[in-house]
Amino acid sequence: MEVPSLKPSDLKINAMSLNKTRLSFIRFIKVSLLLSLLFTLPCASLPGKEGRKINLSKRGLTEIPEWVFLSPESVRVLNLFGNHLTEIDPRIGELKNLEKLYVGRNDLKTLPPEIGRLKKLELLSAQYNEIDTLPPEIGELESLEQLWLTQNELNYLPAELMELKRLSVLKLNFNQLLALPENIGNCERLGFIYLNKNHLTRIPESISKLSHLKEMYLAKAGALLALPESICDLRYMEILEVDRGTVLPTCLLVIRANRLQIIMR
Repeated sequence: MEVPSLKPSDLKINAMSLNKTRLSFIRFIKVSLLLSLLFTLPCASLPGKEGRKINLSKRGLTEIPEWVFLSPESVRVLNLFGNHLTEIDPRIGELKNLEKLYVGRNDLKTLPPEIGRLKKLELLSAQYNEIDTLPPEIGELESLEQLWLTQNELNYLPAELMELKRLSVLKLNFNQLLALPENIGNCERLGFIYLNKNHLTRIPESISKLSHLKEMYLAKAGALLALPESICDLRYMEILEVDRGTVLPTCLLVIRANRLQIIMR
C-alpha cells in the first residue's frame, strides 16, 4: 500500500487547522464557565457602592460556598435561610463589612465565636434552628440592632449579650429559657423584647433600666406569678402582654390609665 507523501504546505495547513480548533475549544470553555457562573450565582449582586447582597436561601446547602469568601470585604448582606447547615464556617468573621446575616431555618446548634468579629453587623436572624448555646463573643457585635432567635433550644443567655448598647429588638420567644441575665438593664436601647413560650420564673429587677422599652411580650413565658415593682419605672412602655394569672403591680394600673395597653392572654 502506497503511503501518500505530505508537502510542507500540507503540514502548515494542518497546523493552522489545529490552532483554530484549539482556539474554538478555549472559547467554548470560557463561554461554558461564564454560563455556569451565571446560573450558579443568580442571587449574587455585583459589587457596588452598597456592596454585595448574596441570597442563597433554600438552596439545599450543607456548607457556605467557597466563592462567598473570595471577596469578603464586599459582602454586605448574606442570606442563608432555609438550608441544611449544621454549623457556620468560622471564616464568617472575615466578612468584616457584613451588615445583615440570615441563617434561620437550618440545623444549627450554636454560632461560632468568630461571629463577634462582625463589628458592622446590624441584624442577625437565626430563627427556627436548634441553638442551645450562644458564644460570649456575641456581646462584641457593637453595631447589632436586631437579634432574632425565635424557636430555638436556649436555656440561658450569656451575660455578654446584655452589653449590646445598640440592641433595640430582641426576639427570644419559643425557647426553653429558665432565666434572664441579671444585667439585662444594660441593653439601654432595647425597645422590643419577645419572651413568649419559655420557662421563666422571674424578671430581673434591672428591667427598670430599659428606659426605651416600648413593647414586652410575656404570655406563656413561664410561671411568672408576679412582675417586679420596678417594671413601673418603664414610663414609655406602650404594650405589655401577660397571662391572665399574672399578678401585676398596682402601679401599672396608673400607667395603664394614661398610655399602657395591657393585653391578657
